Amino acid sequence: MPRLRESRSWSILRNVPADCFRLIKEVMSLRQKIVATRQTIHFLRRCLRANIIPNFIKNKRLHEICGRPKDSRHVRTIEQQLLKMAIRSMRDIMYSCLKKCIVKEKCCERIVPERLWTRIVGESKNICDLIRAKAKTRLKNKFDRLVDQQRASDMQAVSNVHRNNEANLTSSTVEHLSNCRVTVLGNITLSKEALSLLELGPSFAPAQSITPQVVRKVVGNLQILQDRLRCRANSIVREGGAGDQADRVFPVLPFPCTFYRPQEPHAVVDTKFRLLAESVYRVVRQYVNKRTAFNLTPSQRQGFKELRNRLEAGEIRLSVSDKGGEFVVIPQELDKAITQLHLQDKSLYCRSTEKEYTRQYRKLNKVWCCVAKVAGLPSSTINRLKSDLPLCPVLYTLIKTHKITFADLSSNDPSVFKVRPIISNVGGPTDKISWFLNVILQQILQYVPAHLTNTNMLLEKLLNANLRGDVVVESFDVTSLYTNVSNEAALEATYELLNDHECTLRLYGFSVSQIMTVLKECLNCSFFRWSGVYYKQIRGLAMGQRLAPVLAIAYMSKVEEPILDRRPVLYTRYIDDCLIICSTQEEMDICFDILNKQADQIKFTRERPRENWLPFLNIQVQLSRGTVRTKWYRKPSCKNILIHYHSAHPIRTKQSVIRNMFRIASRVSSDTDLMTESLDLARKVARSNGYPGFHQDSQRGGHFTHRRLRPQASVNKAVLCLPFISEEMSRAIRACVTRCDLQEEVRVVEIPPGNLSRKLIRNRLYDSLCDTPDCIVCPFNRRGDCMKVGVIYQIRCQACDAEYIGETGRPLRTRVREHLEGLRRSRIQTPLGMHRIECHDGSEFEISVAILAIEADTPARKTLEAFWIAARNPQINRKEECVAITRDLAPFLDLCKF
Repeated sequence: MPRLRESRSWSILRNVPADCFRLIKEVMSLRQKIVATRQTIHFLRRCLRANIIPNFIKNKRLHEICGRPKDSRHVRTIEQQLLKMAIRSMRDIMYSCLKKCIVKEKCCERIVPERLWTRIVGESKNICDLIRAKAKTRLKNKFDRLVDQQRASDMQAVSNVHRNNEANLTSSTVEHLSNCRVTVLGNITLSKEALSLLELGPSFAPAQSITPQVVRKVVGNLQILQDRLRCRANSIVREGGAGDQADRVFPVLPFPCTFYRPQEPHAVVDTKFRLLAESVYRVVRQYVNKRTAFNLTPSQRQGFKELRNRLEAGEIRLSVSDKGGEFVVIPQELDKAITQLHLQDKSLYCRSTEKEYTRQYRKLNKVWCCVAKVAGLPSSTINRLKSDLPLCPVLYTLIKTHKITFADLSSNDPSVFKVRPIISNVGGPTDKISWFLNVILQQILQYVPAHLTNTNMLLEKLLNANLRGDVVVESFDVTSLYTNVSNEAALEATYELLNDHECTLRLYGFSVSQIMTVLKECLNCSFFRWSGVYYKQIRGLAMGQRLAPVLAIAYMSKVEEPILDRRPVLYTRYIDDCLIICSTQEEMDICFDILNKQADQIKFTRERPRENWLPFLNIQVQLSRGTVRTKWYRKPSCKNILIHYHSAHPIRTKQSVIRNMFRIASRVSSDTDLMTESLDLARKVARSNGYPGFHQDSQRGGHFTHRRLRPQASVNKAVLCLPFISEEMSRAIRACVTRCDLQEEVRVVEIPPGNLSRKLIRNRLYDSLCDTPDCIVCPFNRRGDCMKVGVIYQIRCQACDAEYIGETGRPLRTRVREHLEGLRRSRIQTPLGMHRIECHDGSEFEISVAILAIEADTPARKTLEAFWIAARNPQINRKEECVAITRDLAPFLDLCKF
């Protein structure tokens, strides 16, 4: 019989009669063993799902018995089979103990006095609960240790990937970069926990559970889906034909509408949607109390807290490196010194003022409205592409870690570090207008002879090139292309391309001159702010500006014209990287000199083949006696960071990432031997990102080898975007869509949780400032919140605690200013003005403003506003000012926790 696992058990047996002492002891010991065994089975099953091998199997050292590498697929399969056998064995033991226990308990019920037996059973349950809690805690800690060991082993594989790729770097740099997927600069010291978290990569998404915020996202997206289904069905009825998307002339605007107009009901659509909403509610209700498994270890969660605290304390700044894609950690003081040194370039930047910035963006809006009106654009589209109160663009820098030696990593000298300046125009004055211009200008790229769009185009040009004899191949690279482009020359090149091909381009009613007028105004609006100071870029294009790539390509088409006139064997270019093949080395040198003389600011560097291989983009090229050989290539500076296997992304996303990598590695390889080499590199990259099954002797694909062919999703399907929680829940949601007969009309898209980059990186770190005079928003929230758009807000009367809940798609300070104006003038048409008259006899009162939620999409924001008003019943609100909550979405009210 098993032993008693808890010493307190003996106190229960103290008053037990001697004739039944042994029997009761056996019952208690069996119950305790069943509880402990059940927890062990849960632990082993969890290890099996996570593809983790417990120590009792690892210690058998099966790789030595089999004579295979430790991480070989064959050994891994045997270990998993042993783990499954251990689970079956423990399950058999548990069932056997359970049968014996049931028989003995029935005997106890017959021979033990009822009162005594009831007391023994109750106290035994308490002891079993204690044993269960202890076992669960012990096994959870053990599992976390095994996960840490497994991830440490995965990180070790990075050194193998980089050691093959970094032969061109100094030995000290290789030693540092090959062992770490995080770059730490300056005198910063991070704990092992923080480094372990950052090594997961910027794209890693921590798992999320179903919180009220997640349910609110579900509600908002269901409302958006209903509007889209109604709009489509009603348009079909009006037009009496096919859908309204097929013959659309004007492109769909990716910016939210300013105003919301509810769609007219449609009987068939509404019936299906009601069934879908009820089904989704049942699924959410089913999973809301289920605890989501963490994909971060306790040490990594501790590291996340450490990083957040140090960011809030102003110690460090996190960014992503220029080429490697890894996290870069830098002291804020050093980061400020680097940026200040960069801004001292008077040939590139000059100081400006807020007044000049405001004057320029208002001029841009005026020019846009005049030109677009003449071109015949609808007034709603004109206003939607105009930014009346834009966010000022901000400057942030990316450190070029690939140009830093190992000795310079700990330096505090700002002149040591090279940076790539980025001017973020998101929400800026040119953001929307430049999107529309970019739609037009993208069409001219097909008429730039040397322009490359992708690797396949490069391979096709290489195969079609007339390679006779011993030709010479080199690659040229433009130094700092964007900031050295001449804007006048770029505009001239763009005008020529538009003018030459006007008849074949879709200009949406604009003439070439009108396009150039708006384009010039966009380039003139090159203002930005850093640390509260306004600047203007006076030379070149800004990285971060939507128009910069197209204009740079057009400009380079003029620079390279003399080279194309010389007709080299091959000349092709991707942005600023050029591949050129000439018949002789002398001709190559002449071409290089010609390019360097075309413009004062444009300078080229050159790279020759090493060991007969020339890297270009993501391939390596070898030319020998008229034949071309190519293979997949990863730059030495690249950290090979993909979406991590343990990231909270849908499994389809991870499959696509891995399959695309293997497909590219296979497609760019010119023969079988090179394909094997490329696929080996792809396996190492996959393994370094935690993907199981990619071992030395494995075949191509690990867990994602076989690709199931699915019918292509129709582009005309309405999209239902839902937060990703788990694969099980996603399958349940898709099953709901099918049961409601909406599979031909609705496509479910899972949105993963916010990744580490989104949670830790702040591009406006030094510019979250409030410049609103006497602001009443920021004192009750974070600094800079008064400029947030797409906000659901609450206004509280400081005199009587009455509340008002509203929403706005404009900057919050603009809407609050309107409320204050209505309060000051006691306008009965405004809610605060009416409240002043009715509740305070015309006396003025103070208010506070709080942000309840941020939602960019207008239908979702209107619906959530209505939910908040229905749940809180604010006294100042007038109920007719919000949309009605449909019966389909009303059940979600209790899950939203308003």
